[in-house]
Amino acid sequence: MKKFHIFVFKIKRNIIPGIFLLFTICLVLFSSSNMGAAKSGLKLWANSVVPSLFPFFIATEVLSKTNIPRYFGKLFNKIMKPLFNISGEGSFALIMGWLSRISCWS
Repeated sequence: MKKFHIFVFKIKRNIIPGIFLLFTICLVLFSSSNMGAAKSGLKLWANSVVPSLFPFFIATEVLSKTNIPRYFGKLFNKIMKPLFNISGEGSFALIMGWLSRISCWS
């Protein structure tokens, strides 16, 4: 019985790497059709995702290095604690999330 459990454990441990190996082999074998799809995906990413989200990432990083999250924390502490059971500094993440959704719509 113990040998059976060891055998099952070895199979479970090797399934995910086996799937990735099979996936890699299929990518190499069918590379001509995959290259077009990869180029199309990279063009889409470069022309729509990066221009819409890159300014937001920069603005969020710059604002997080200032005292604005602490200011938001003091301002929204009484709202955030009862609603989400987090400190007021979590309001900065909430507001930045809302702003990112707005920037994606435009």
